[in-house]
Amino acid sequence: METFLLVAIVVLIVAVAVLFLMVLALAREIGRVQVRLGPLGARMMDTGPKIEQAGPSFRGLTDHVGRSVGVGGHRDKPQLLLFTAPTCSTCKSLLPGVRAMAKAEKDLEVVIVSDGTADEHREFLAGSSIGDELSYVDARDVGIAYQVGTTPYGVILDAHGKIRGKGLCNHMAQVESLLNALESGTPSLQHLHDSAKARASAAV
Repeated sequence: METFLLVAIVVLIVAVAVLFLMVLALAREIGRVQVRLGPLGARMMDTGPKIEQAGPSFRGLTDHVGRSVGVGGHRDKPQLLLFTAPTCSTCKSLLPGVRAMAKAEKDLEVVIVSDGTADEHREFLAGSSIGDELSYVDARDVGIAYQVGTTPYGVILDAHGKIRGKGLCNHMAQVESLLNALESGTPSLQHLHDSAKARASAAV
């Protein structure tokens, strides 16, 4: 009986060791795939103004520190619109990175466009530590014009007010992908994959 128990224990130890090695191998392969893919870009939706179109423009908006803010139209530098909601926990988690981006990117204007009650905005701003590095505006009409159905959602406009990239932004890598879209001229991973398929089809 003791011999049987000893053998069973040895078999279980070996099985656990094999499973552990398999998990390590799987984690390694997942890491390799992530490195090959790179950061995922913002997931573009099919609603709202299209890429290369001029985005809806607004004037006379007032931000959280009393400045007059415009959205879209011709301007001195590109503009990143980040649509949020005061009750959106993912939006709150993006704020430190968005603030850092606004401070670092001097040639970019960052505007957080939100929708909610006055009390919700006050509570959101009280815990956000947002200074004057970016603008926070309560502008439901802007979200409607851009047909934003969920938050956080980002739209990057060039200096002429044309949409160069847009999509859901659940983490900072997706927000940064909008800047890459502006610089590279490739709006999204979907466009990149479609272009690659088209080239492959043409080569056949």
